[in-house]
Amino acid sequence: MTVTVYTQTGCSPCKLFKMWLKHNNISYQEKNITEHETYLQEFRHYGASGIPYTIIHQQDEERAYVGATPKLKKALKQMSHSLS
Repeated sequence: MTVTVYTQTGCSPCKLFKMWLKHNNISYQEKNITEHETYLQEFRHYGASGIPYTIIHQQDEERAYVGATPKLKKALKQMSHSLS
């Protein structure tokens, strides 16, 4: 499983979500769309409308979530436990 989180400089929900990921020992790749044009283009390619925008890649499946919702957190916890 790989987790990619698109963030933006100064985004409080992004900061809180990254803290939650670290607290739950979930590794992720952060892609700040403010600092890197390439990441902004990727974000737009997905048709994303809000941040944090999280993509979970697992085997041949890809799931995307807008915001740090309870549904996303539950999915991440379940997936991380299944890898243990």
